[in-house]
Formats: sequence, structure tokens, C-alpha cells
Amino acid sequence: MFRKLNIKTLSWVFLGLLILTVGIKVLDNRRGVNTLKSELFNIEENIITSVIVKPKMLNGKSIELKKDNENWRVVSDGKSYNADAATIERLINQLNGLKPIRLASQTKDGWDKFELTDSLSTEVQFVGAKGELAKIYIGKFSYSQPKTNPMVQQNPYMRPQGTMTSYVRYNDEKEVYAVEGFLGSSANRNVDAFRDKTLLKTNKTNINKIEFSYPADSSFTMVKNEGVWMSNGIQLDSASVANYLSGITSLKGNSFTGDNRSSFTHKTKIFSDSGEQVEVNAVIENEEVILTTSQNQGTVFKEALSSNFNKLFISKKELLK
Repeated sequence: MFRKLNIKTLSWVFLGLLILTVGIKVLDNRRGVNTLKSELFNIEENIITSVIVKPKMLNGKSIELKKDNENWRVVSDGKSYNADAATIERLINQLNGLKPIRLASQTKDGWDKFELTDSLSTEVQFVGAKGELAKIYIGKFSYSQPKTNPMVQQNPYMRPQGTMTSYVRYNDEKEVYAVEGFLGSSANRNVDAFRDKTLLKTNKTNINKIEFSYPADSSFTMVKNEGVWMSNGIQLDSASVANYLSGITSLKGNSFTGDNRSSFTHKTKIFSDSGEQVEVNAVIENEEVILTTSQNQGTVFKEALSSNFNKLFISKKELLK
């Protein structure tokens, strides 16, 4: 009798717990507890044809990063520029597959608090051949100092890292998610930040000749012959040449300008074993220099003489023993 009673009692207890569990689950769903996604979105990168960015700093003005075969272009205000592919790919990789760490708000009431209204956020839209693939809004950023125990001596070479958190919303959904990282640093940028800044990029071991064309009679040519650099029959100092070549293998322009020129006073032409020729042209104007390069067609730089000009356009005496 007691056994039958125990079984009956246990059955009622089990049924009650089951009803309670289902009720809690339904209530949680209504409250949005289970709305946390494992990923906001994840799209195949090869189907992305353009990325449209509306940086907060530009007050709604858009920048289109457009795929052109294997290259990227920056389009803004009806003008098109060579793009820095690495910068665009970093932006795509940072946002695609983004994993929320918590749900910060379940309603639109949180948009102001986390700077996710249209006017306060940076909008990034991914577009494919058939239209929009995904859209994400990037809002407020916060940084939390690492927690340390004052009673424990810290290793100066293993300091704990702080936590960077960005708040985002996805497409037209009302929820606000907290994610790791400083997303605004990749998206909330001006047009120039996405442009290709290449002035010169070459492999110094492959260079076999450089022609320097300067005003008056200061022009000269340096040629590598069986590993020895010569200029007009005179052997150049190997250490000076090595330092010079190391300093010019990867040069980036500092600032862009639309002030192009048809003639230049200084020209450097670099020849390599592969047959590639790179030409950098310059003209000095009011303590600044305007530069163009064959490696970045259509781009014009304007910067201080000390930035790149003094590294690239040197005199022959600087290479002599």
C-alpha cells in the first residue's frame, strides 16, 4: 500500500516539476532570455561585392568599398580611388561571424543608451550580386580595467588585459548585443583611411638598377654588377647602399591631394631582376612635396619633405665611401 502511494506521489511530483519547467521556459522565451545568437551573421566572403559604410563621424555620409575583379575601390562623392585591400578585409573579418557575449537590451528603448540610433551609430552594410546580405549598426564602446589582487605581486611581463566591449544591433532587429573588441576603430573612419597609401613596395634583393633624375647636373645611376653597386665606374659603399635600400622597400604616403601635376623635378626609376620597373615622381612646393607612383596609378600624395622624399631621393655623395 505504501509502495503504491509512493509511486503515485512521485508521479504527481514529477508532473508538477514538468509543468513548472515548461512554464519557466515559455516565460523566458517571452522575456527574450533565449534570444542570444551564437553568431549575428556569417556569410561567404566571396559573394560580397561591396561594403557600404556610414561612419558616425561623417554624419550619415556613405562610403562604398566596391569589389573590382580581384581589387577593391573606394567610392565617395562620385569619385573612385584605389583601396587598401588589407584594411577592407580586416573590416569584413572583424564583423563577419561576430559572436555576442550577452544581450544588453531587448527593446528599442536601449538604442539611445548604447548609441545605436541611426544618427548615433556607424552602419555597415554587406551587399552581394542580388542585394543586401547583412547590415550591422555599431554603437557605444566601453573598456573595463583588469581586476587585480593587491595582495598578489604582479609579473610586469604578464599583466592582465582589460576588456573592450562594443554594442551592436543587427539588421532591423530591436535587440542590442554586447560583443568583444573595438569595432568602431575599423568602421568609423573617413574616406582616406580606406584608400591605398602605397608609394613604393619592392624587394631590395631583386633591385639591380636605380636611375635618379634631378635638376641641373645632379642626376646619376647606380647599377649592381655581380653583387657590387657601381655608379659611373665608381664603387659605392656597400653599407650605405644597404641602408638606403632597406629604407625604401616599403614606403606609404602620409596624406592625399587632388593637386596633380603634369611635370616633375625629381624622378626615381627602380629596375628589378623580374623586369618590373617602378617610377616615383616628385615636385617640391613651399616646403612640401607632391608625389606620384606607378604602383598606385591615379593617386597623388602631398606631404612634408622629411616623410618620404628625403628617404628616396638622395644624392650620390651619400652612397660614397
